[in-house]
Amino acid sequence: MWNVLIAEDDPQNRKKLLDALKGRAKCIDVSNGQEALDAYKDSLSKNVHFDFILLDVTMPKVTGFEVLKAIRTKEEELTSPKKEAFIVMITAYKDSLMEKYNMGWDDFITKPVDKDVLIKHMERLAHPTGS
Repeated sequence: MWNVLIAEDDPQNRKKLLDALKGRAKCIDVSNGQEALDAYKDSLSKNVHFDFILLDVTMPKVTGFEVLKAIRTKEEELTSPKKEAFIVMITAYKDSLMEKYNMGWDDFITKPVDKDVLIKHMERLAHPTGS
């Protein structure tokens, strides 16, 4: 079972993500970037690490890109693990834009998120050799 942080400001989209991961993951869900950073810091302090962080690109207070940058910066400071979680950006942006401007995420999924596509992407990241 995966440990997942979901940061999505739209309640309906957040519910869809939670429903998609039901039975596959223990999820913590937040509604903005600042809450995502707080949950991430809290996980570090408790030594409970996320397998995946799903970040909406456009959120109030702190954007998904800013959360991504803060997490990757913090990971550089850590001695172990260097890379805590796979970060999957969730966006309405075009695929070509996301591919061109990768800022350290592991994958991205475009909205509306399809449950099967989400699970496929997460399984591919978790088991890159198909094992």
